[in-house]
Amino acid sequence: MLLQQKFIAEVESSLHHNNFSLLTRRLMDFCEEYKVSDITREEIFELRRTYLNLENKESQAILPATTIDRTKALLEDFKSKSLVHKNEGLVSDELLISANGISKQFSSGRQPFHLHALDVKLKFGEITGVVGENGNGKTTLLRILAGELNSDTGTIFYPALRAPDNDWYAIKHHFAFIPQRINKWHGTLLDNLRFYATIHNLKGTDNDYHIDYILYRLGLDKFRDLKWSEISSGYRLRFELAKMLLWKPKLLILDEPLANLDINAQQLFLQDLKFFTQSVSHPVSIILSSQNLHEIERVADNIIFIRQGKTIYNGAQNNFAFDRQQNSFEVTGKFDLDTLVKAFANYPEFKVENAGTSFIITTSINCTIYTVTTILKENQLELSYIRDISQSTRKLFHKDI
Repeated sequence: MLLQQKFIAEVESSLHHNNFSLLTRRLMDFCEEYKVSDITREEIFELRRTYLNLENKESQAILPATTIDRTKALLEDFKSKSLVHKNEGLVSDELLISANGISKQFSSGRQPFHLHALDVKLKFGEITGVVGENGNGKTTLLRILAGELNSDTGTIFYPALRAPDNDWYAIKHHFAFIPQRINKWHGTLLDNLRFYATIHNLKGTDNDYHIDYILYRLGLDKFRDLKWSEISSGYRLRFELAKMLLWKPKLLILDEPLANLDINAQQLFLQDLKFFTQSVSHPVSIILSSQNLHEIERVADNIIFIRQGKTIYNGAQNNFAFDRQQNSFEVTGKFDLDTLVKAFANYPEFKVENAGTSFIITTSINCTIYTVTTILKENQLELSYIRDISQSTRKLFHKDI
């Protein structure tokens, strides 16, 4: 009941703030999470279709008043009932993967590479971000977890799947892997979704329903009859995600999914990933790699930082640098290194470093972002950007390798 109330409160807030994108997406999630009537489900689909067909989605006032009234009526109906989850008895935080001491070594080529032994624990309901510079082992790790590569050492178990004798074929049936370079597909988007749904035993009316749901949910309906050459790389990724999500995998593995998305699409994509992991009826664990560090840290429950094949940090995102003795801030503005150093000359506990296109200011643990901005203002230095990275793995990127 608490999750139901949370859903309703979230939709009510979206309605109050005229955020019809979030409102219609969460209503669609609601009808997947709970057992609702066919009539209610079709009404929710129609609300989503109405929003997606708006010519200018930024002009929220053009949403029909009847649509808003019907949304309010749906919410009142949901409040009056205690709805049932589609799949009851599932433990959302159960351990899905327990990998211990896995490693991989490539000895051929001009630059041999070694992904040193590390442990990976993936739970339902969590997002794990794999970060680090290019060529440091992120993709290698993901391919091992996806079964694309064999680990040289270590063991991998799948406690939640309860596959007899750790049967790999039974296990992999629950995994969805989207590589950075997506293979070209032939035919229309709809043809491919129908085929993929069929091979995952979704046939007849189930096939139609799941395809319609995922196309509307991800805002892809208008592309259903288009081919590979007719959509951008960003939409190809979203199609690939649709293809995987329609059959409800237990593990979703994504290699650099943000690389071809614009900033707005990135935010929407990551928000949706967070929503999918929060499902109780269809629990999922997500692990993804990315260079978009700040965006990943905002949604990730766990972070694995890899440098030259060695794991520098592996744990809860909010535990990184928890016991630190210093704070760190990343800044940019109309100043150079010499000017910045001079501004903090009277504060011996401050250290300023050049981090390429920005500067890193290290302070005592008692200093806050307000302290830094006050000093900059007193020295009449124009600030354009500042971020507290005291508990961000961003601090690990600007170190010399």
